[in-house]
Amino acid sequence: MGSKSEHVRTTQRERYVRQSDERKALLKEQGLEEKQIARDSIVKSLGAKIKQVDVALARIRFLSDQTNQLREMKAQKLAERAAAKLEAGNSDKKSKGKKADAAKEAAATKGKGAKKTTAKGGKQAPSTKGK
Repeated sequence: MGSKSEHVRTTQRERYVRQSDERKALLKEQGLEEKQIARDSIVKSLGAKIKQVDVALARIRFLSDQTNQLREMKAQKLAERAAAKLEAGNSDKKSKGKKADAAKEAAATKGKGAKKTTAKGGKQAPSTKGK
């Protein structure tokens, strides 16, 4: 009974139920009462096997459901991360646009008291006269 496949376990359960029904029918034909049939060792054994398979099936289904939930959670987290990256990329583009606007404003205000630049475009050091 080491199988972890739901399909295998369901076929085992069907087989045990069929064998139990056949055994009960045989004992009934022999003229035994329900109490005597319930005490039959083979019927008891088959009933125990059916219970074992039922427990195994419940465990397999539980683990399958849990695995599916974990897959969904992982997929959701990946989607959230992708959305966050996309949002961060969009905000970077917006901030780059704002930086370009700020640079344009700075260039427009250069004539109004901005620091002087050299011929190569570098900034001159502020003068220290009068200090």
